[in-house]
Amino acid sequence: MTGGRSAHPLLISLANISMEFRNKDLNNAYLLLALLPIPKFIHRKKPIRGMLEARLYHKCLDIVLRPLKAAAQIGVMLSDPLGNLRWCFMPLVSFIVDTPEAQLIACVGGKTSPLTTANYQQFGDDFRHPPRTGSITLNTLNEIRGTMQSLEAYEKAAKSHRLNGVQLPF
Repeated sequence: MTGGRSAHPLLISLANISMEFRNKDLNNAYLLLALLPIPKFIHRKKPIRGMLEARLYHKCLDIVLRPLKAAAQIGVMLSDPLGNLRWCFMPLVSFIVDTPEAQLIACVGGKTSPLTTANYQQFGDDFRHPPRTGSITLNTLNEIRGTMQSLEAYEKAAKSHRLNGVQLPF
């Protein structure tokens, strides 16, 4: 029926719409922003295919969200309901995802927390692990950037740091 093609929908909404209103389907509070591809890579190794899928996901989000990033950084002129022009800044403040998508966005590999630096062996610890911040991930990516001779070498270096192999997060 679809020719074997499938895609992930990327939806967007405003934060100042109440959740009771936003969550009703008939209100159309979400807009389709993009359809993200679900690729089928032909590399013989499954970890490399997973790494390539994660890189493509981040590249697509980078392209689709580029105008929103510019609006958050330098702002845009928008009109208010009365027709007055206002200088507005629109940051991306939340991303509703399940655990596998949260790991994909946080650039961590499987069985690793996207919120803290804990891995699956440390999930039952009786103390709080440090939060996983963007700066921690970016610093680790900068450390392993020197192993870019091949995809296999980069995947192995990323896996040793519990990352999924994304080179440039969105």
